[in-house]
This record gives sequence, C-alpha cells and structure tokens, in this order.
Amino acid sequence: MRVQLIRPRVIALAIMAMTAAPGGARAQVDDPRQVTVGLRVYADDDRVTVWSPSARAAAPLPHGVTVDVATTVDAVTAASIDVVSTASPYAFTETRIEGGVGLTVEVRPRHAVTARVIGSDERDYTALRLSAGWRAELAARNTTVDLTFTAGLDTVGRAGDPTFARDRRELRGALALTQITDRRGYVDLVVEAADQRGYLANPYRFVPIEMAGAVAYTLPERAPDQRTAVAALVRVRRALTDAAFVHGDYRLSRDTWGVTSNTATLRLSRAMRADELLLGVEARGYRQDAASFHRAVYAGDSGAPAWRTSDRALGRMASATAGVVAESTVPWHGLRVSMSAAWVHFWWLDDLRQSDRDAVVASLGLVVPL
Repeated sequence: MRVQLIRPRVIALAIMAMTAAPGGARAQVDDPRQVTVGLRVYADDDRVTVWSPSARAAAPLPHGVTVDVATTVDAVTAASIDVVSTASPYAFTETRIEGGVGLTVEVRPRHAVTARVIGSDERDYTALRLSAGWRAELAARNTTVDLTFTAGLDTVGRAGDPTFARDRRELRGALALTQITDRRGYVDLVVEAADQRGYLANPYRFVPIEMAGAVAYTLPERAPDQRTAVAALVRVRRALTDAAFVHGDYRLSRDTWGVTSNTATLRLSRAMRADELLLGVEARGYRQDAASFHRAVYAGDSGAPAWRTSDRALGRMASATAGVVAESTVPWHGLRVSMSAAWVHFWWLDDLRQSDRDAVVASLGLVVPL
C-alpha cells in the first residue's frame, strides 16, 4: 500500500521543522569530504510509525568536481483511522527505498553547476527525479544565487492489481537569493513554482456519497489532472550576540486547487563551550485552506460529484510544532553529533472522523569528516 496514505504534506512539514539544525548545513558546505548518517522517527497517537534511516557520502574529485551519493529507507507501520476507514480495512506495513547521486562542478571561481538523479521504489509506486542547478557567489561574496530545476517522472500502481499503472509528471523550479546585510545577519528570499500533471488521486481511497443523510454508495477518489502551485519564503538569520542567534521565516503558498497555506517559524540558538556545543529551540505554525472541491460530506442527490476526495490533507487544517535541537563537535576526528526532538499537534478542521492528532518526531545524526 502506497506510503502516501499516511505521509501527507503535514507530516513532511513536521519532520522538516527540526532537520535543519543550525550549523549542520554549514558543515556540509565548508567541507564536502564527509559521511553523514542519520535516523528519524515519526510516531503519533493514531498508530502510525515511520522509521527513516539515511546515509550520505560526499568527496571532491580533481578539477573542481564533487560527487555525492545518498540513500534513505522509510519503514512504515500504520493502523490509522485515515487508512482503515478510507483505504483498507487492515493495518499494514510498507517499505520505501530511495537512492541518489549528485555532481557539483565548479565551472569558474565561485560559480558551480549541479546535477542530481534520485530514484525511489515501493510496492506500488516508483519515482524518478532529475534536477540541475546553478549556484553563484556575487558582489564580493555578499550575495548568493541558487537556481534549480527538477523534473519528476512517477508511476502510480495499486497493490494486488498488476494492470493498474498511472503516470504522474512534475516540473519544479526554485530561485533562492541570500544577501549578507551586515556583519551579523543574512536575508534569504526563495521563490518556487511547481506543476503536476497526470493521475493525482489516490488509487486506494474511496469517497462515501450520502443521500438523505446516510451513505448510499462509495466512489473512487477523483482529482483534477493538473495542479500548479507557487510559493515564496522570506527568512532572516541574525546574530544577537557573539553566541546567540535567531532565525525566523515566513512562507506563503497558493495553488490552482484553491489551497492557500501559511507557515511561520522561529528558532533561537546559542553556542556554548567555545562553539563546540550548539543548543536551540524552535516553534512553527502552519495553516491552510481547503481545496475548492473538498467537502466534509458529499451529497449525491443531484448526481455524483465530478471531483471528490476524502483526503484530510486537502481540507482546512493547521499544525503547531515545538522542539529542541542540539549539535556538538566530538574531539575524536572532528565528529559532529546532532539530536532533535519535537512535539507536533495537528488539527483537521473538516474531518468528521478525527479532529486532531499528536505526534513526536525525533532525529539523530552523525557527520564524519573524511
């Protein structure tokens, strides 16, 4: 059964809230010769658990070339009401394996191009991502520009039905601008656009149709075959003192299905023990409107609706995240250790089966310089 059933956009948001520990990204940029291993765990009170071990290795080659390889495994166990009521009457387990390879080439001083291939496979879904990018440091290295373009080629299947295969295509572009404002701060601006086409429904999800106040029959989920979204993010990173730092960002997104979302994040961190230990706290809030065709109840008195879904992630929803993160340098060979833990609460404002959910997200990472 497709992992997407219990890994909607909100779970991704919850995990990402604590993955970018301050200093982690800096270590990767400053020295590409390293091996990174990590483990993330998601568990909620709706009987969903996701274990995600990962590994990445990067090393420089001659002539300004850097190559990296990465892999991630998602091991899912689910008996959520969202699964057993709309997709399958049984709990299930699923494994998703992802692997990728990337190449960065410095074409001239402070100008680099990148290329990456990522593939993933599970029992009923295969995905391929091809991306290319350009990165430049301008204005005496005070301005950084990142431009990336990604094409996605997916095949949606259905377990137990070898004849079911539907195509899904995606084109995505992002432009990121980072500007040093003074000796203590940065400002980031990110603009993204994505276009999805093809089969965008869930092959396991059936939607109840009511007549005279009772469920009369169910129909397979059906969604428009095109969805275009644009988003913009503004981020401020600033040193309050020589040891205290603040990070704040706001993201606004809108798509052609009528979903508008707002995300705000605030992170405070402090360096201790001569910069060998970094501690931080983070809070994040998320709110979205419903898709134009989403209904808490679909009535069939005037005929079956053309577009229909019981995906709670397409209804009105909100989430709040609060967490802590720690990163430390170990004297042994410059090893860096990062840990994080977050509590997440979800509100499903249009779901009649379950109105909210609590989850815990924890991660452990090790960065080993080569």
